[in-house]
Amino acid sequence: MNSKLEQIEYRRGMLSRGMKTKDLPAKVWRGTGIPVEVRETIDAENLLNLGGVYGDKTIGYPVQYDHLKLVFTDTTVEITVFNRAITLFIENNDRVRRIHRAVCKLDK
Repeated sequence: MNSKLEQIEYRRGMLSRGMKTKDLPAKVWRGTGIPVEVRETIDAENLLNLGGVYGDKTIGYPVQYDHLKLVFTDTTVEITVFNRAITLFIENNDRVRRIHRAVCKLDK
């Protein structure tokens, strides 16, 4: 597949009671504004195949929330992680580690 990454939307933060995920700020990168290092990490971590929901939103309060939306020329991949830090600590989950490495590049 020769899918080209066109846009990244990353929304993250801590959700308190009553907050909606859309209340959190989102960062958006488009086209050539997507850093090369981020593109390379998305490819290296194979995020195209990691779409889905990870973590447990009931194991922490406030809830740590990460949502990554990757828009390619022919598909869109959405990845949601609840309580990423706790999930990394208590689970031996390679997928969450790969997602973590990618979103850390976006936080720079």
